[in-house]
Formats: sequence, structure tokens, C-alpha cells
Amino acid sequence: MSSIADILDELDLFQGLFAYPELECLGSYMNFYNVAKEDIIFSEGDKGTNMIILIDGKMMVSKAGDGGMHLLSYEGKGRVLGEMALIDHEPRSATCVAATDCEMVSLSIDALEKLVAAHPPIAYKLMFVLARLLSRRLRRTSGLLADFVNA
Repeated sequence: MSSIADILDELDLFQGLFAYPELECLGSYMNFYNVAKEDIIFSEGDKGTNMIILIDGKMMVSKAGDGGMHLLSYEGKGRVLGEMALIDHEPRSATCVAATDCEMVSLSIDALEKLVAAHPPIAYKLMFVLARLLSRRLRRTSGLLADFVNA
């Protein structure tokens, strides 16, 4: 099995911002997990305690609404899920279920706080990556909302 740093180094998310030793440091605060198809990773309304980065497999993200659960997306390799929990400490806004067997790494709020205390520059870079990710998602959502309103 590759180290978490090797895994992170292969993802577009971290390209051009982190040196490999920084990824080794960041990876030391993360945990690797295997999950089986149909396992619930987290449920809408749960307390958010971590984020995950999907390394292999596919996950379904859905949200409760009128008439039951509504599929929002399928996510694959390199996708970050649950990152808002690291920032706002609010309950989960959606449910995430493994659509296939999956491999992922996880960063908990506690581990992030330890990273901030011990390695502020690396934590800053991680937060910059997450801010950029959230900005892209907000732009995409705003575009979809505009399309919906104008339809």
C-alpha cells in the first residue's frame, strides 16, 4: 500500500501548492479507510467530525426532500466530501453512501486542530485548498440556480 503522502501527491487537488515533505506531514494527521459498497459514510444531520478524500471507488451524495432522498451526485477519485464540517462544525448537509467498495483518507477536526498548532503553514495551505474548492462549488451551484430560475 502507498503512503498517504504518495496518495495525496497523485491528486490534482494538491498539485502545485504542496511540496512532498508537506504532504508527508499532512498525511501523518490523516487515516486510511476501506469501506464496503452500500456503507453509509455519514448521514444528513449527523454531527460533522471529519472530511474524507476519496481515493478509489464511487460515492453517492443525496439529500432528503419532498418525496424522499434525492441524488445530488456521484463522486469519484480525488473528490473531497464533508469538508464543510472542518470549517463550520455544523451538522452534515447531505448523506454520503459508498456506491462501490471504496478507499479513502480522513482528516478529523481534532487532527486539523493539532495540525494548525504544530504546522501552521501546512494548515494554511490546506485551508486555502478547501476555500478554493468551496468557491468552485458555490460558483457551480450559483450557475445551476440561475439556470433553474431562468427556465
